[in-house]
Amino acid sequence: MKKILYQRDLSCIGKKGELKLKSIIILYILFSAFLGSAWGAEAKFPTKPIHIWVGWAGGGSTDVLVRVASSIAEKILGQPIVVENRPGGAGALVMGLLKNAKPDGYTLGACTDTPFTRLPHTTGVKYDPLEDFTYITQLGNSRIGLVVRPDSPFKSFKGLLEFTRNNPGQLTHGTPGVGNTTHLAMEKIARVENVKIQHIFFHSASQVITAILGGHVSCASTAASSFIPHVKAGTLKPLLMYYPPEGIEQWPEVPTLKRLGYEFEIPLFEVIAAPKGVPKPIADKLIAAFSEAMKSPQYRDMARAQETIFSDKILSGDELHKFVKIQFNFFGTLIKELDLQKK
Repeated sequence: MKKILYQRDLSCIGKKGELKLKSIIILYILFSAFLGSAWGAEAKFPTKPIHIWVGWAGGGSTDVLVRVASSIAEKILGQPIVVENRPGGAGALVMGLLKNAKPDGYTLGACTDTPFTRLPHTTGVKYDPLEDFTYITQLGNSRIGLVVRPDSPFKSFKGLLEFTRNNPGQLTHGTPGVGNTTHLAMEKIARVENVKIQHIFFHSASQVITAILGGHVSCASTAASSFIPHVKAGTLKPLLMYYPPEGIEQWPEVPTLKRLGYEFEIPLFEVIAAPKGVPKPIADKLIAAFSEAMKSPQYRDMARAQETIFSDKILSGDELHKFVKIQFNFFGTLIKELDLQKK
């Protein structure tokens, strides 16, 4: 009976109307099947290994934090997380690759905030840090500082500044890439003190440490996790802590920017992001897994060993995006003040 009524309805609307109605029904069925498939994929995520590209060489603080967090998160997600190092361009290389990756949650990128908040202002990058990514989580804030060799003629940071005044451009300062935190910090100091410093850029913190240990640069600035083992071994000596303002409790005599009277501070933090367009249910699963991993004693112990500072409130998702935007604008103003913006 229903079939007869259906045929009568079609006969009433004519042949063209019949074809149009059939097309609409077919499209509806296909669209419903597509939505059902997509929702099913999101509900089952992940069904295969997840890859995280780290924007620095292996062994650095970001690399270690990502690997420890991933080893815990993969147990929560039920799939392996494969960490791959892809250094270059102070993190810009991996972020450019991440922008073009498929937004399905299976490809993530991890780096310090340098390629998100600073590098876009100083050099040409192939991505927009505020538009091209889905922010997953912040791994913590790093302690950062400046070191010299024990046999260096510089016994204090004030002594180092005095040398730069008397010998313009002769002080060589090693940092892990153009536009990174320590590069900008020293540029700001040089501007305030009206001195000239020669910056030598490397691809990673480990390369910076190798250079200072070998006497190839006068001083070097990196995350504290890279130089503290050498300070404890007596092969390097800290002269200044950029961040945090209170310094490091092990060496209270080492000055900070705040203690020296500088009216600025420059944080350094680690970020895990995904390409723009990752479905919210998938992003939420990743955020939940990594947030739980970072609350574990195993991660907290390793973070402390890496001289990483963290609070009980872990920034993730939209909150992390907003924080990145604030830092992006802050550094944009600083870089313009220093006349270091891309030409």
